[in-house]
Amino acid sequence: MLCGLPRPLALLPIAAALVAALLASPASAVAVDTYEASFNGGHLTATANEALTEATIESVAVSFGECGTQPEEASCTWEAIATLYSHPETPCDPTTPEAQVVWDSGPQSGNGTIDSGPTSFPLAGCRSQTLVFRIEFHKTYEEGGGGAPWRTIGGASEWPLFSFGYHPLEEEERRIIKASPPAQLPPFEPNFTPRGLSVAAGCRALTIGNVHYAFTFARMGCRRASNLARARQLSGDAPSGYLCRDLRIDRGVLCWRKGQPKKYLEWRLPGTKPAHA
Repeated sequence: MLCGLPRPLALLPIAAALVAALLASPASAVAVDTYEASFNGGHLTATANEALTEATIESVAVSFGECGTQPEEASCTWEAIATLYSHPETPCDPTTPEAQVVWDSGPQSGNGTIDSGPTSFPLAGCRSQTLVFRIEFHKTYEEGGGGAPWRTIGGASEWPLFSFGYHPLEEEERRIIKASPPAQLPPFEPNFTPRGLSVAAGCRALTIGNVHYAFTFARMGCRRASNLARARQLSGDAPSGYLCRDLRIDRGVLCWRKGQPKKYLEWRLPGTKPAHA
């Protein structure tokens, strides 16, 4: 099709295709928001785009250990299900189903653990849908030890994990800051160099400049806590996936994992009361 054209003109369609490919590259992808929740027996992490039109279960891990609890058991199966519920009082799209299963482990025999992901599914385009996780089980027992008849029992546990578009901890943090804005800080000096942060052996204390602080953390190791503390000190911002606030009186810092307030690190002046409840 390009025969007979001058070489510069013949290359124009190829250049146009390259430009289109660059525009469609991941660099132009929309921002995503992260949601995390733990429940008895597992953990789930999901993301959603800014328009709330698509979500992805990035990873889900669930364990079941209730099989074989009685000698009379003949069989034991279980199944984990994630269901997306829409609130009918605030529909964005009238065609959105009230409930739809977005992830299913399928029937599982005996005790075990499932790790899965990613799995994508559509959202309705507004803050009106909640992800609920459910574990169901069924057991059969042989009555009398003589074969049939069989007796079957079952049960389930269910946990509402989070609503897409809502971040209660962050929204409460913003509400508190808005109600009590911090004191005006001095202007930023472009040539300012952050003071180095070093963690003592044993990870019970750290030093910034010539000031010594008590150092505590939970649900993470010493190395992880130290790296997060250095990242917070060097950038002045919360590390990715965390929220932080300055302890004005103690001249320290408290950071916690989004959605997991019990996973935290804190440094404060010795002898002061810990800020983490």
